[in-house]
Amino acid sequence: METNIWQLLVQAFVVVIVIGGVYNLWRTAKAYGGIVGSGLRWLGLGMIFFSLESIDRVLGNLSFVDSISATNAGLIHNIILLLGLLFSGIGFSRLTKVG
Repeated sequence: METNIWQLLVQAFVVVIVIGGVYNLWRTAKAYGGIVGSGLRWLGLGMIFFSLESIDRVLGNLSFVDSISATNAGLIHNIILLLGLLFSGIGFSRLTKVG
């Protein structure tokens, strides 16, 4: 039971970090505005997914992906990585239209 409490605490901290990152990203992208702001927003979303993936792999036994589905953890990790790549690609595509 004690491990579950620690796991929930760590997962709550990860959620707080992600929400803070998204909020800060939206404020920064809004300050730039236009195509640059849109590109930064998409790039930032990709970076948030990459950060989520790396944090989850570092946590080991406290992983939040394992609590969702322990049998398909590898598949969920790959989906998170693909979302990060997709959003980063969209962001770079938007930034190439600036020039």
